[in-house]
Amino acid sequence: MMTLSRGHVLGLVLALLAAGAVLALWPREEPGVKEAITRKVVQMTDAAERKDMAELMEGVSDTFQSGEGWNKQQVKGVLVGQVLRGSWVRVFVKDLNVTEVNPTRGDVQMKIIFGRSEADQLENLARESVLSAYLIEGTFEKQDDGEWRVIQARHRSLSPTELF
Repeated sequence: MMTLSRGHVLGLVLALLAAGAVLALWPREEPGVKEAITRKVVQMTDAAERKDMAELMEGVSDTFQSGEGWNKQQVKGVLVGQVLRGSWVRVFVKDLNVTEVNPTRGDVQMKIIFGRSEADQLENLARESVLSAYLIEGTFEKQDDGEWRVIQARHRSLSPTELF
């Protein structure tokens, strides 16, 4: 049996602390435009399902303009109507396509499907709920605070045959 002296134990603890500090402080590579925007879309979708309008709207730039002429406050009103009415909301993103424009900007095209349902899979949503669906085309931009936010978007309603 080997006995470690107090000095050896202290040295081992200091080495472990130093290794932990190096790992914690090591610069992390930022995700690319496509991954960053995809993460933001997932985060916003999750916020909508939780009916967390503050977090959902955090993903919308203060300079936002829609193809319909809506600003951030007006789009918030539209989203409140979709998200807060009814008792249960499911939000599915389908066919998400992100195109990098430059390192701080990316365009998106996706289908957003809102359902009032307890369905937990897209395939079961149609038979178990009331649906509304939209094709969304927009642009995300990395803002001065480092967060990605949607700066412009337009939408059109989708017919049931366009959903799947």
